[in-house]
Amino acid sequence: MSHVDAVSALDTETKPLPLAVFHLRGSQVEMGAQHGRLLQQVGGWHATLKYYPHMVEQMLRGSALNPVERHWPVVMKPVLDVLAARLERHRPPELRARTQAFMRAAGQHPRESRHVLAMDVFQNAVGLAGRHMLGPFADPWQQRAVPACSTLMAWGPATDDGRLLHARNFDFPGVGVWDMAPAVVFCTPDRGQRYAFATSRGADVPGITAWNESGVTVTAHTRLHRDVTFSGAAIVDLCHDIARRASTLAEAEAIARERPVASTWGLAISSGAEQRGVVVECHATGVAVTGPTADEPWQACTNHYLADSLRERELAPSPGWPWHTHSRKKRLDHAAEMAIAGQPLDVASLFAWLGDGHDVDAPQMERLAGGVVAQSTSVQSVVVDPQGQTLHLSVGRCPSGRGAVLDVPWDWSAPVGVEERALDAAVRHAAPSRFDTGDAQVAYRHYLRATQVEAQGGDVALVHEHISIAAETLPDEPTLQLLAGAVALRRGELSNALRLFERGLLAEFSPFAAGRLHMWACRAAVHLRDSVAATRHRAALAGLRHPLLSPLQERVLSEVQKPYPLEKLRGIGLHTLLGDIG
Repeated sequence: MSHVDAVSALDTETKPLPLAVFHLRGSQVEMGAQHGRLLQQVGGWHATLKYYPHMVEQMLRGSALNPVERHWPVVMKPVLDVLAARLERHRPPELRARTQAFMRAAGQHPRESRHVLAMDVFQNAVGLAGRHMLGPFADPWQQRAVPACSTLMAWGPATDDGRLLHARNFDFPGVGVWDMAPAVVFCTPDRGQRYAFATSRGADVPGITAWNESGVTVTAHTRLHRDVTFSGAAIVDLCHDIARRASTLAEAEAIARERPVASTWGLAISSGAEQRGVVVECHATGVAVTGPTADEPWQACTNHYLADSLRERELAPSPGWPWHTHSRKKRLDHAAEMAIAGQPLDVASLFAWLGDGHDVDAPQMERLAGGVVAQSTSVQSVVVDPQGQTLHLSVGRCPSGRGAVLDVPWDWSAPVGVEERALDAAVRHAAPSRFDTGDAQVAYRHYLRATQVEAQGGDVALVHEHISIAAETLPDEPTLQLLAGAVALRRGELSNALRLFERGLLAEFSPFAAGRLHMWACRAAVHLRDSVAATRHRAALAGLRHPLLSPLQERVLSEVQKPYPLEKLRGIGLHTLLGDIG
């Protein structure tokens, strides 16, 4: 695959590397250099450092059909690099120097440090496209966005012994890269608190999942919004500052308000000492905090803004996006509600929820993709236990919530160095899944391969091929039929697309997802001049009830007078990672 040394999702024989545990001490620059030198010693980091410089252009290319859409991210890469360099100039000097020291010690040019800002750059490209409608790539760039991280913080009566637990799926397009080289980094700085972060070999980035000796944990979640800047705080630095400076939730919030944030984020922050968690949300022009309501002993976070004050000008990359993120949060809330009702959460059950694929609106359904917690890009899952001073870390292949887990005690006492821990002692907490065996497993691996190729900007024909194989292998998986229907539309096969959408409806019990299938079936039927089928699907969609269905119902009703254009059907957006189309 171009630019990326990713292990194929179809390769089930290659196993992740042993867990690398790094111990660093000194100033930020000294710790960055130590990390880079230790990487050279232990190895296994090249794929990660090779992935980051091309990540933004690959994600923006996605599985776009239009040659212009696929070409623009390459053309714009120099501009994106300039914007990344501008963002880097606004980093705190000592943290910028840490990254440059890390790169230098790892044998890279120091200017490669700007690539650790890739997620800020990507989200800002989406935000700018949404704000200014930038020529031929405004809508397509918005459609490339694929956020899917999920966090549940629980405490008190929601956990089995009352102590706070912070559970999180890190969903990231670097499938076959990030999940193949798990790592934990313990930092003992000469100033500030001792802290640590979960990462992958080759990534000195505390801005994803980090915790400190005071029991404060922070996990970052993508938001999509028009209000972005290239002169604010990058997410790696904001979370780094919280980890090394905050001993309370109030201090964490104060740090988030110190200066404008460059991009659009939701930070799930918990405190073991305070037995509470909140979500600190931000974009370039605002910060807001959302905490539990009615003294509920939990707080969930996915990828939509919770605070009313930040919701205006929020972006959605696809028609099903609100359902995708709201459903994951509802499912995590359901996990906490079940805990209160008598099934308290512990580490094992939290990992089972992180690997959960059941639809909150139709719990009898285990979905392969869409609005479920386990995603095709879940590359790292964790449960942080501040009171137990332990990190529970996934060390298996994506989706990480369904894989093996190792326990990592918090330890800042070790001298500077790195140790590798064999994965033999890892245990699996995930509940049995239909996708673990048989045809369902085969279909799932082909779907994972399609998402991997799409996320890494690969051959569109290969994405189509793997989706089609998966859909025929598992005809009772409605999300696969939806995606395969879009592939058929792209190929100009309207009759086949209608067949696939209708086959999906035979197995679809979730009202929003069923409505989505009816909408696309109706559109295909209209252009096939099958008025009976079009009327049937239009009526079926109108009869469904779900809080998020009204936009779809209104669109299809308006298309009675002005049909959805055929050229749009043939160029339909494919959001393989989100399990959505259009």
